[in-house]
Amino acid sequence: MSDPLLRQGTDDPDEREETFDALRGRIKARFDGLSPHLQWLARYALEDPNLFALETVTEVATRASVQPSTVIRFAKEFGYTGFTQMQKVFRLRLIEGIPASRTQAFLNRKRLEGAAAVDPGAILSEFSDASIANLERLKRSIASEDLRQAVRMITEAEHIYVIGQRRAFPIAAYFAYGLIRLEFRCTFLDFVGGMVPQQVATMRPNDILIAVAFAEYTPAVVDIVQDVHIRRVPILSVTDVQTSPLAKHASLTFLVDEMDIHRFKPIAASICLVQSLMITLGAVREP
Repeated sequence: MSDPLLRQGTDDPDEREETFDALRGRIKARFDGLSPHLQWLARYALEDPNLFALETVTEVATRASVQPSTVIRFAKEFGYTGFTQMQKVFRLRLIEGIPASRTQAFLNRKRLEGAAAVDPGAILSEFSDASIANLERLKRSIASEDLRQAVRMITEAEHIYVIGQRRAFPIAAYFAYGLIRLEFRCTFLDFVGGMVPQQVATMRPNDILIAVAFAEYTPAVVDIVQDVHIRRVPILSVTDVQTSPLAKHASLTFLVDEMDIHRFKPIAASICLVQSLMITLGAVREP
C-alpha cells in the first residue's frame, strides 16, 4: 500500500507537501519491502537526487535502465499522483541550499562530453572542482568517533581482509597496501585464481573484513559481505548510501557520496578517507 503524504489541514494530493529529508526517510524505511525494480530506483533517488530533480521521466528511466512506467509507479508507491509531483520535492532540495557547484556539475555533464575531444582541460578542471567539493563534504560528514572506532576495529583484529571491485578496486587496493606497509596481517581479496570463497572460509570472529563498494554493487562482493556477516565476522564498509547492501551488514560504515559529473566518478574523497586512516593507524602503532 502506498504511503500518504502528510500536510496538516488538506487532503488534496496536489496541495500536499513533503521535504526531501522526510521523503528520504520514508524511502529508507520501506526499502526492504520494495520490488527489485523499485529498490533500484530508490538507490538512484538517494544516490543522485539531482537526476530526479532535473531530468524528465524518460531520461530518468533511461539512466536507471527501467521503463518510464516504473518511474511513475515508484512515485505512486510513495503517495504521489505521478512523477511530476514527486519531482517537486527533489527540486525543492536544490532551492534549499544544495551547493551550486554540484548543480552546475550535473547540468554541465553533456557539455563536458562534447567538449572533451576539443578541450581535455575542461574535463580536468571540472573533475578537479568536483573532487574539491567532495573533499569538503567528506570533512563535514565523517565523525571523529567513527574514525576512532575504525582504528580500534583494525588494530584489535588478528587478521584483516580487504575486498573491492570495479570502481572500488583502487580504493580497496590502496587500503590493503597501506595496511601491509604498516605491517598489519592483511590479505587483499582480489579474486585472482578464483580462491576468494576459500580464503573467506578461513576467516574467524576475531578477524575483520574491510569492504568497499558503490552502486552498481558487484554481486560477488555483496555475497561475500553477506556470508561474512552470517559468520559473525566484524565488517568495516566504505560505500555510498545507507541503503547499500554493505551498510546493511556492516558493524561500521563510512558513507562517501562522490559527486556524479560523469560516468567515471571521482574517487578523491574515498582515497582521502583511507589515507587519513592509514596515517592515524601509523601514529597508533608507532607513537
